[in-house]
Amino acid sequence: MAPRSRVWLITGCSSGFGLELAKVAAARGDKVLAASRNPAKVDLSHKNITVVQLDHNKPLPELKKSVDEIVKVYGAIDIVVNNAAYVQTGTLEEATPEETYKQFEANFFGPLNLYRAVLPQLRKQGSGTLVTIGSMAAWYPMNSCNLYNASKAALRWAGIGLAEEIKDFGIKHTLIEPGFFRTSLLKPEANLSGTPASTRMKEYDEINAKADQAFKDFNGIQLGNPVKGAEVIFDVVTSTGVAEGRELPGFFALGSDATTEIGKALDKTREDLESWKDISKISDFPEGK
Repeated sequence: MAPRSRVWLITGCSSGFGLELAKVAAARGDKVLAASRNPAKVDLSHKNITVVQLDHNKPLPELKKSVDEIVKVYGAIDIVVNNAAYVQTGTLEEATPEETYKQFEANFFGPLNLYRAVLPQLRKQGSGTLVTIGSMAAWYPMNSCNLYNASKAALRWAGIGLAEEIKDFGIKHTLIEPGFFRTSLLKPEANLSGTPASTRMKEYDEINAKADQAFKDFNGIQLGNPVKGAEVIFDVVTSTGVAEGRELPGFFALGSDATTEIGKALDKTREDLESWKDISKISDFPEGK
């Protein structure tokens, strides 16, 4: 009997990496559960793709019920891609607690709940791969965008920690941290949400103006190609193509700008550690005592 096709569950399939990765996986013969909060917005038509409704911001019991129904479509799920996210702009002082929670709900709490919902099925199977789509933004601050960066930093370490907790069940995890790609992430009408003018503070006008203009100018000229990026993600996750014979990495920086910026952040961290280590060790007990 021929082995069954791999089954992917991919969130955020109405645009960006979710949309492109669903196309790639289906074209290469895998089955895809293309998830979105609003399936009507998902423009996908392929014999290997089933569009499903899924909102990871729903309460966990509801989310688990949704996942249980989704599993029935193909009878299994092999690869889960946590991809849905948006960018909240505005400085920390301006952003309301409600806006802050919404940012973390979409980019952190929701993705964690999705993993909580799918892990029982993967443990039952004794196999599976979790793919967290993070961001190089997890590595550095950015004026008027730090809530997004913080949510991705939280997701980074939760995902890396999760990898250790689930490995004995035969389940793998990888963190993909893309640089800037020409997706809809920076489009105000899509995945960019600004703090309303009514709550913005004149003290931050200059910072906000620069950030708003930078997003506007940068949108559409990002270095990363989302189609090629999706192809690379597929290869890395399945150890095929350009990643043939290579083990799944704990984390993977996607795009040359990601490798550059993450490298800079690592260098700065090392520099700070070295610069202050002599003072840092003063707080230790004497060695051996």
